[in-house]
Amino acid sequence: MNSAATAIWARSDTTLIGAGPALRVDPGTGPGRYRRALQALRDSGKDLAFASFTFDAGEPGSVVEIPESVETSGADQAPFERTWSGRVVSDGEAVWRRGVSRALDAIGSALVEKVVLSRQVDLALDSPVTMRALVDGLRASEPGSHTFHVAGLVGASPELLVSLRRGRVKSVALAGTAAEPDQLDTDKMVREHGLTRASVEDGIGPHVTSLEIHERTVKRFGQIRHLATQFDGQASPGARVLDLVASLHPTAAVAGAPTDAAMKIIDAVEPKTRGRYAGPVGWFDSSGDGEFAIALRCGFLDGLRATLYAGGGIVEGSIVEAELGETELKLQPMLRALGAR
Repeated sequence: MNSAATAIWARSDTTLIGAGPALRVDPGTGPGRYRRALQALRDSGKDLAFASFTFDAGEPGSVVEIPESVETSGADQAPFERTWSGRVVSDGEAVWRRGVSRALDAIGSALVEKVVLSRQVDLALDSPVTMRALVDGLRASEPGSHTFHVAGLVGASPELLVSLRRGRVKSVALAGTAAEPDQLDTDKMVREHGLTRASVEDGIGPHVTSLEIHERTVKRFGQIRHLATQFDGQASPGARVLDLVASLHPTAAVAGAPTDAAMKIIDAVEPKTRGRYAGPVGWFDSSGDGEFAIALRCGFLDGLRATLYAGGGIVEGSIVEAELGETELKLQPMLRALGAR
């Protein structure tokens, strides 16, 4: 992997690496940010860009990274050698507990059916992190995930938001999380998953001429298991991956249901904006094809500081201690990769 990589996207046996000087573009805010991102790539004369969008379309800070060139490599990767370590300076637990309490009150009052709340954990690092090595470490520990680095945001997401390749659309709805398979076989988990599945189906529907919805399964990523539903469709003529991203995001997996009500609660109870956490992250090309995950199991690195994120869906019947344990599980990949306990 090129040590001068400006951005990285890796999944299964394929890795895309941005090399050489990169043009960094801010596509702005609002629903037009996806259209402006594609136009920026086409105006640059390059073929492919990496992108990381903010969770809230109204928040600035989205990034489109257009490298001088893009290298493609296979499954081989350098051995992971960590030369840094980190320590937790704020675990975010107390703030998160207060947010869950308020979310459960809103659910009990029938203001919302599901709210996805994030926990933010701050780390101090003893030396700078080499992004290439960090990505290699995450790829090794989280097989099957979508591993990424775009402008300081790095992680290994299990959740494919959408891909569009040669007219075929694919998406995977993940919701319902546990360490053991039998813990997923509950009414609460199935109900939570159903809300996400419905939101994905609604988002994809306007952009396909046919859609196959597979049976719900259990997928494992590292030490975590999720209920999963895969969608495969034939894209409508002229469809572009960023059109699908705009239609899908935010799904009930990262916001809640109904979306508008859930977003208001998130704004009210989370102490900081999410930035690009839980936003779409991936790549797209000038023809409109591309692949985007949801930025999960990730952190934002800035010098010797890092902020890690983990979220969980709160619904009727959610138990605070169980939800806290879920966030602990989701934090582990980044904590291990950064050498923090």
